[in-house]
Amino acid sequence: MLAMRCILLPSTLFALLGTAPAQAPAAGDANGLARAVLEHEIQSQIDDHSLWHYRQLKEEKGKQKRFDVYQTKEGEISRLLEVNGEPLSGRQEQDEAERIGKLATHPDAMREEQRKQNDDADKARKLLRIYPAAFLFRLEGVEGPRARLHFAPNPNYDPSGREAEVLHHMEGNLLVDVQQKRLVEIEGTLQSNVKFGGGLLGHLDQGGSFRVKQKDLGSGAWQMELLHVNMNGKALFFKTIAVHQTESNSDFQPLPADLTVQRAVQMLLAGESK
Repeated sequence: MLAMRCILLPSTLFALLGTAPAQAPAAGDANGLARAVLEHEIQSQIDDHSLWHYRQLKEEKGKQKRFDVYQTKEGEISRLLEVNGEPLSGRQEQDEAERIGKLATHPDAMREEQRKQNDDADKARKLLRIYPAAFLFRLEGVEGPRARLHFAPNPNYDPSGREAEVLHHMEGNLLVDVQQKRLVEIEGTLQSNVKFGGGLLGHLDQGGSFRVKQKDLGSGAWQMELLHVNMNGKALFFKTIAVHQTESNSDFQPLPADLTVQRAVQMLLAGESK
């Protein structure tokens, strides 16, 4: 789940955000539309308990890895299939099978993994909650039921915390589904260097960027299909920060809502698709 999730809406938005066919929002409604979509996006992600099986391709630190992934009611588990396009060796296959098998018999390890996944989702939703206050939005265009909104820093916003500080140096675009009030795509680029502690604690370089896309799987379920991060900078004691990560997810198939870790492990090890 993309893991990014009250404000009263202007009356002019109620018709726009209802079940009627989508129509172009007025230019002055861009801030209200962004606020409404982001609020609904956050709540929809919290309420969505659907489970999915999919394939994941990760590119990080010059290495490409392909995974088979199952979501369960107790968290997400995956099996490494390939590294740089090559299948695992016999020894690697055995190590991976042992690692996955332990998840079914060591609930503490699974709970720790789920805690990390939940923390990531909470952080993403925290950032989304900042957007309506941190940015000013402008309507760029309408593509069928979708609207493209440009965002730029709100000069009246006083960022608190590192995440908010980074966001406040961003400029980019949102692509939103007006009828469903869902976030289809978000992309941003750092317009200037971000300094922490006046630069003593580190900085992120101008030009760093990110992009996230979601896929509508039907029945109100959306899943992240693309994550791309490209950031450079320096951390405390001049340690280089180099975050170059791409994650793409595909071949989504629905799973039973009561799928357990034990059953998912069996399916992963057997190579079942559903």
